[in-house]
Amino acid sequence: MKPLFLLPFLMTACNRGVDCDNPQPQPTDDTTFEVVANPNSSESGFGEFSQYVDVFGLSIYGEEGVCTEHMLHAAHILAELLDNDENGEWDDPALFNKLLEEEVLVPIFAYEGSPAEDEFFHNYRGSGVSAVLWNNEMDPSQPGHWGADATIEEIMHTINHVGHVALYPDAFGLEPDSSRLTEAMDVARGGQWTSFPGSYPEEAWYHYDDRTCDYECMAIEYIYWAQVSHMGILNDPETCEGIANEWELCSPALLEEGDVLIHALITDSTYSLPQLAPDGDYTPSVQE
Repeated sequence: MKPLFLLPFLMTACNRGVDCDNPQPQPTDDTTFEVVANPNSSESGFGEFSQYVDVFGLSIYGEEGVCTEHMLHAAHILAELLDNDENGEWDDPALFNKLLEEEVLVPIFAYEGSPAEDEFFHNYRGSGVSAVLWNNEMDPSQPGHWGADATIEEIMHTINHVGHVALYPDAFGLEPDSSRLTEAMDVARGGQWTSFPGSYPEEAWYHYDDRTCDYECMAIEYIYWAQVSHMGILNDPETCEGIANEWELCSPALLEEGDVLIHALITDSTYSLPQLAPDGDYTPSVQE
C-alpha cells in the first residue's frame, strides 16, 4: 500500500508527555504490552479511538472493532523493528529518540471509511505517522506475509520516513539526486522519473505503476521492498510470482546479487537497520 506521508500533516505534534531530554525508556526482560483505554481521546483526531498500547513512549491506537490481538501484534512488530536483535537495547538510539520527538504512532482503523479514520485524517496535525493500518489487513499468524499481514510494511514506512529520512538525509533523502537511496532507486527503475513513466525499461527490476505515487513515495516503497527481501519475508514462489509486476528481487540472494547499491545501504552498520524478520513476539534478553 502507498504510504500516506503526502497527506497534509504539516503542524507539529502536540506533546503527550514525552521528555526527550531525559534518558530514553529501555526494554526489560519482563517486557509486556497492555491494551488500555485511549488516554488521549480529548485530543484532536483521536476521539474515535477506544484502545491504546504504549510502546516505550510510542503509541498504537485502535478504534472499537479492532482486535486486541492486532493491537498487541502491532506493538510487538514496532518493538522488534527498533530492537531487532532483542538484546534489550535500541539498535539506533538516535533513531529511537527521533521517533519519540516526533511522537510516532500507529493508527489502526476498524474498516475503511470508519469514524476513527474520518476524524483522524481530517483533524490530526502531527508529524509522527506516515502510514496506517486497517483491522482486516492484519494477521498475527503470518507476520509480514504479502497479501496477509501489512503490519511490518506500514510500520516500517513510518520508521523510515519519520526517522531515517530526517536523521540521515545523505543516505535516505527522498528527493531526486539527494541520497544513496535515490541513487539506487534510479538504477533499479532503469532511469529517473518524478512520476510513473507509463512503462519501465526491460532491465528495471523495480517497476511500481501507481500513478498517485510520486518520486518520494516510490523511494519509501523501494526501501521497504529491499528490506523485507533481505529479511527473507518474500522468499516463497507464490509471493515472488504475486509481486513480480512491481518487484523482482524477492529473495536475499537475488537482492544481494541484483541490487548492489540498495543491499549495501540497508546492510551498512552505520545506520543499524533491522536485518531479521520480526516474528511478532518481542521478548528481549536484557544484558547484565
